[in-house]
Amino acid sequence: MAIIDFQLLNQANPENGQTLSTFSGSGLGFFGATAGSSVQIGSYQDSTYVSNADGSVTKNQTSNIKYIGTAFPSGMCSVDHIGTPYGPIGLSGVPSFHSTLGIRFGHTTPVKVQNCQLRIYDRTNINNPASGVNTKVAEIVNFNGAAWTSQGTQGIPSSAVGSGDAFWWGEPWPAQLVSQNYYTNSVGVIFRNGLDTSASVNGDARLLAAGLAGNDEAVGGTGIIVPLLDSPGSGQRGIHDRQIPSWPKWSQYITNTSNQLTWSGNAKYQYGNGSADVRTHGGTGLHTHHTWAVALSASPLSIGSKEQYGLYVSLEYL
Repeated sequence: MAIIDFQLLNQANPENGQTLSTFSGSGLGFFGATAGSSVQIGSYQDSTYVSNADGSVTKNQTSNIKYIGTAFPSGMCSVDHIGTPYGPIGLSGVPSFHSTLGIRFGHTTPVKVQNCQLRIYDRTNINNPASGVNTKVAEIVNFNGAAWTSQGTQGIPSSAVGSGDAFWWGEPWPAQLVSQNYYTNSVGVIFRNGLDTSASVNGDARLLAAGLAGNDEAVGGTGIIVPLLDSPGSGQRGIHDRQIPSWPKWSQYITNTSNQLTWSGNAKYQYGNGSADVRTHGGTGLHTHHTWAVALSASPLSIGSKEQYGLYVSLEYL
C-alpha cells in the first residue's frame, strides 16, 4: 500500500533521532507576525502554522521561510526555525530540517520513486492556478547547514552549498547566473521557470488575464510545476548515502562554471555542465519511505483568506 503524508519539521534536529509529527485533515496557514494575523497585500508571511481552511483555527507552528526578492544573488530568504531567526540567506544554505514542510511517501516494500511533481492549485483542478495568492516554492537539500550565516551574501564566500534549488520557483531567475531556465528530470519531463528578462514568468494565460500586479510571478496552473528529486530515501538518506555522489539539482540550470563561482562564492563548488548527468536527479536506491523538504512562501494579492489554494504532489514508484 502506498501513501503520501506531510510532516512538520519543527523539532530542533530530527536527524538526531527526534520524531517528526505528521498532520492530516488540516493545512498550512501563512500569517503575519502572529497566528491568525493578516499578511499585507504584496508582502510575504512572517509565520506559518497548521490551520483550518480559512485560517480561523491554528495550532502547531512550523518553520517560517520568507521569500526575499531584492537581494543578490537571488534565491534569498529569511528563516525563523521555531523562535530561532536568521538570514537573509540563500536557499541552499538552509538545513533540510528547517524547511517549511516535509513530504513523505511510504510503501510496504522498498521502491524507487521518480517523476515527482509539486503543484500549487485551486483545490478543484490541479491544472488551475490558485486564486488571489502568489506562492514561491523551493526544494531544500542541505544535510548539515554549516556556515549558513555567509551563504548567499554578496561578496562573501560560503563553505556550505546545499544540493537542492538555488532559486525560488515562481520568482524570476537571474539571467546573469542561469545558463538555462529549466530542469529536466530522469524521465525527460521539462520544468520551466521565467527569467528576470522574460515578459512572463509563469506563462499561464489565466494569471496574466487576471490583471493583478505580481500575479504571474508564482508557482501554479500549467505554467510552473516544481520538480522534486528522485528516490531521496527516508530523511533524504538516499541522496546523502549514494555510492556515486549526487551533483546538486541546481547544477542543471547554473551550468556555467563562472556562474557557479559568482553564485556560490567558492571555487570548489564548480560542477561544470551537469545538465546531462544522471547524478543531478537525486537518489537511485530502494527504500520503503522517501522524504522531501520544501520551502513555501506566500503573498496575498487581494484582501481576505485564500481558500482556493492547495498543494498537490504526484510521483511514480517502481
